[in-house]
Amino acid sequence: MKIQHHASLRLLLGALALLLGASCVSQAKYREAQEEIKYYQRAYQDLASYQGKLEAQNTKLIGELELRGDQPIEAGATREIDERLAELSKIMDGLGSTPGTVTVLPVEGGYGLRLQDAILFDSGSADLKPEGKALLLKMAEEIKNRPYSKLWVRGHTDSDPIVRKETLRKFPHGNLELSAARAIAVAALLTDEGGVPAEKLVVAGFGDSEPVAPNTKSEKAKNRRVELFVIDATAGKAGK
Repeated sequence: MKIQHHASLRLLLGALALLLGASCVSQAKYREAQEEIKYYQRAYQDLASYQGKLEAQNTKLIGELELRGDQPIEAGATREIDERLAELSKIMDGLGSTPGTVTVLPVEGGYGLRLQDAILFDSGSADLKPEGKALLLKMAEEIKNRPYSKLWVRGHTDSDPIVRKETLRKFPHGNLELSAARAIAVAALLTDEGGVPAEKLVVAGFGDSEPVAPNTKSEKAKNRRVELFVIDATAGKAGK
């Protein structure tokens, strides 16, 4: 995964050198440049350890997603799964979301729900939109209708780096931190207002490391998403 602040740090160092070379540079501009450099230095230095911890957690979660993948599927189980997914798709379509914003995914030992970020968040924000909250609370009711052991909330972004200064101040670790903050926001709503027990939640941010589409202008919106993976109660022991 690319560390986005490295190039910015080099640019700021170059800018400071130019400022020092100017005969009429003001002390205010000099101090401002110094503060910018210190800010990016701290963000760059912190990112390595932060990224390492999250990647270790993500590796564990990816392994758990396979759950019972090495066990044979019993006769008739495939048809049952297909019927359940078809039923879930109808339910999600009936929740009032824009077509295409929620996709039901097959997962060993459960099912997944993929939500495009446009219905949940504004660009560069981790604050849930009212329509996103309403949809998630309806989904929480459907999730609770079936016994489950774990609910994973996973945040993802496209590969476009964060460039707005105000957004970078909120998320100095870039897309990785933004994706984690969005996943946390969804998990907090499901717990605080949706009645999902906190002990059943696992939350992770993946940044742009797991795209589902090319990061082209026409396709990258598909990569900006939050995914909920619901694991059946019967599969609970496999994920521990």
